Amino acid sequence: MMAENAKIVVLSRFGNLYSTQRLLQAIAAAGMEPLLLDPEQCLLSLNGIHAELYVNGEALFHCAAVIPRIGGPITALGARLLRYFAGAGTLCLNGAEALQLARDKFASLQVLLAAGIAVPQTLYFTDSRQREAALKMLGAPLVHKLLQGSQGVGVSLAESAMAARGMLDTFLNLQHEALIQEFLPGRRDVRVIVLFGEVIAAMVRESATEDFRSNLHCGGRARAWPDLPDAWADMARKAAVALGLDFAGVDLMADTDQNPLVLEVNPAPSLEGVEKSTGVNIAERIVMALQAHLASG
Repeated sequence: MMAENAKIVVLSRFGNLYSTQRLLQAIAAAGMEPLLLDPEQCLLSLNGIHAELYVNGEALFHCAAVIPRIGGPITALGARLLRYFAGAGTLCLNGAEALQLARDKFASLQVLLAAGIAVPQTLYFTDSRQREAALKMLGAPLVHKLLQGSQGVGVSLAESAMAARGMLDTFLNLQHEALIQEFLPGRRDVRVIVLFGEVIAAMVRESATEDFRSNLHCGGRARAWPDLPDAWADMARKAAVALGLDFAGVDLMADTDQNPLVLEVNPAPSLEGVEKSTGVNIAERIVMALQAHLASG
């Protein structure tokens, strides 16, 4: 049986964020000990056959579970910490490999496609000599995405071939790679929250009139979608499983025939928008699921 005062770590650089606070509160409400851990305050030690984690100079003792709230800029650091925790016998809500895979927008789409999950037409290339062939395949308008990014950051719309050429030249020169995707008409997408293979909430996000992106951080609006069609729910579940994610926000959008496509999968989705729009207590559901896994394992 799991001890009532089991220590649950929330890995987050920003303790005042809504998601971090909600998780810490839910852990405490469940009778367990919450521990906020800033990844950048950690020191990992490998010595012989032993691995240790030091926080502000002191060794961290065993924790029952860890919930990663790892932002894109520190994905590699977060993955190394998750490998430490997994090796120490700590239950990780999302493992290191799943985190890194989901953060790579093109690699994750490759895995989804191999699993039979439909995705938008997406092109990746690293040389400007491929630019015209890519534009001929997709046409305009088209969407450019940074390979790593969230909350709509790094997502740009080129409404004409001329604009696309300029945008692609810039990104190829700066980062030596480009990812472009077909533009799907419509100003709304769907965020589906999947927890251990179960859909627990879904919301429709609609972009503001001045921005094609539907992300709430970009001014989008959200509302609950309690009657999520089975086909959409199944696709979201399969996407999370294919990427090895225990907890995920799966973003879907309809194609021209109104069939769902997976745009991308977020391994650390924000809780604020979905909790407030759907009324589902996501933080509590996460903690309850971790308790159940700890008690059974």
